[in-house]
Amino acid sequence: MRNVITPSNARLMTVIAMTLFGTLGLFTRFVDLPASVIVISRGFFGAGFLLIIVYLMRTRLSKDDISSNLFTLILSGTCLGINWLFLFEAYKSIEISIATVLNYMTPVIIILISPLVFRTRLTVTKLVCALVAILGLVLVTGILDGKSLEANSYGLTCGIMAAVFYTGLVVFNKQLKSIGALDRTFMQLLIAATVVLIYSLFTVDYGSLTVDATTMVLLLVMALFPTAIAFTLYFGSLAHLEASTSAIYSYIEPVLGIILGVIFLGEDLGLFGWIGAGLILGSTLVCEILEQRKAKAALAGS
Repeated sequence: MRNVITPSNARLMTVIAMTLFGTLGLFTRFVDLPASVIVISRGFFGAGFLLIIVYLMRTRLSKDDISSNLFTLILSGTCLGINWLFLFEAYKSIEISIATVLNYMTPVIIILISPLVFRTRLTVTKLVCALVAILGLVLVTGILDGKSLEANSYGLTCGIMAAVFYTGLVVFNKQLKSIGALDRTFMQLLIAATVVLIYSLFTVDYGSLTVDATTMVLLLVMALFPTAIAFTLYFGSLAHLEASTSAIYSYIEPVLGIILGVIFLGEDLGLFGWIGAGLILGSTLVCEILEQRKAKAALAGS
């Protein structure tokens, strides 16, 4: 188990991880439970499965690394839990395709806040890509169709808020220092589930919930494959891949989410919606590729 991820198969492991992440929307649609309960189950079960993976890998979590990053882990785990809460609400309220695309506004938000948060320069390329993606957001949300916007306002708001808290997760993850992928993932899953559990105690009537065998199986599958295994493969692959390469591979997740929504749920975004989705995903992908080429050219020149 220890050498499952190597430099030679890191790209394949990333593809598998992103493919697993891309199935979340479909699973969520078939689980007849409140979004908060799904988050709690995914977080706690996922953390439990991760401990099993740690045992199979014959390693252990580092208490020192966790304690030295505890405050940042709490912040990042909280962002993860709230991101999931809004995202799963969006999955249940609007088309999976739209919810997936809205959640993927995160790269655009990061581009816009980078000068303030990361002290990086906002290039013309990044600004143009961000503006194109915002245009895509306008088309996807149906602002040009007032009736569509009014009917889906709750789900659209949840999708956008999911992207905001996903951005927070990315920002805080960048501030973690000297901590392994398994330590970080385990703590973030545990904290995410705990935060949402506290919220659910005030919002969910647990006495009225019924969980049949099918629902339990789906929850366990979600916790194992698109959570414990996917996070392990993804973070394990990061050590062997350039950040720009990982970012480009991450587009597998939203594209697959859209495809699954179309195939299994018969979703149709309409002309403007498809154009908007293409603008959001396409502009951020182009931005990643252009920045990668610019960085390689600068390196070669130096």
